[in-house]
Amino acid sequence: MTFRRGFTVLEALIVLAVFGLLATLAVLSLNSARASLRDAQRLSDVSIIRSSLSQYWLEKATYPQSAGVELGMPGSNTDKLSAAGFVASNDPMQPVYLNRVPTGPKVNEYYRYRAGANGYSIRFQTETRTDLGPANVFYAHATGIDLEDAEK
Repeated sequence: MTFRRGFTVLEALIVLAVFGLLATLAVLSLNSARASLRDAQRLSDVSIIRSSLSQYWLEKATYPQSAGVELGMPGSNTDKLSAAGFVASNDPMQPVYLNRVPTGPKVNEYYRYRAGANGYSIRFQTETRTDLGPANVFYAHATGIDLEDAEK
């Protein structure tokens, strides 16, 4: 009786199935982590914009008025925040409160800004559960972040 060293076909298939399952779980975990990182970036971006708008309000006692614009979108002339409000990046107006308006972490993702003299809302959307709650569309205001699209 002779014995051969090696694996049977069934053993090799089982090992491949286990590796495939582990690879699938790793990819799913990585995608979830990437979505969480994008949400953290969005929250940071909105915080920076809110801070700059607070500085603007302290000097002007009003907010840059807009019926609605995508901040930082090419052609929208909202690349920076200066004393004239949201303007193109080559606008010479001083002082500058925010030299470059952040855009969303995904390609062609922009934050929607709408404001009147006494308040504003910045629209953004999360992909995963955050401190704000489950994935949803949120609105940032001078008074905080909530689900209401109102100029506060």
